[in-house]
Amino acid sequence: MIDSWPDSWYPLYRMNNKVENLITNHIRRIQQDILERDQTTFSDGKRCNPFHAQLDEVDLKNIASLREGRIPKYGDHMELLGDEPMDMSEFHDLTQEKEHEAVGLYAGTEPSLA
Repeated sequence: MIDSWPDSWYPLYRMNNKVENLITNHIRRIQQDILERDQTTFSDGKRCNPFHAQLDEVDLKNIASLREGRIPKYGDHMELLGDEPMDMSEFHDLTQEKEHEAVGLYAGTEPSLA
């Protein structure tokens, strides 16, 4: 599925099908969220709804991370206390899949998510 994308930004390594499907579904969901937000602007180009503009900025960064094969982290968008980066909870299914790969639940599969 992701292999058919025309852009060359996609990582060269191969993911298992479940991970590919999860990433594709998250990207589609986030794109739909962006489309459903107020995109109107004032004459100076600023968005009428600044909260939606901030959400769009975060979501676009999350899409970029997913396209790189990386689970978005809270620290990507804000300063956090502590040194341990945390995966964003909306991507818990990807985090679980990463953990399953790491403990070898899928024979012959290399871990694919950072």
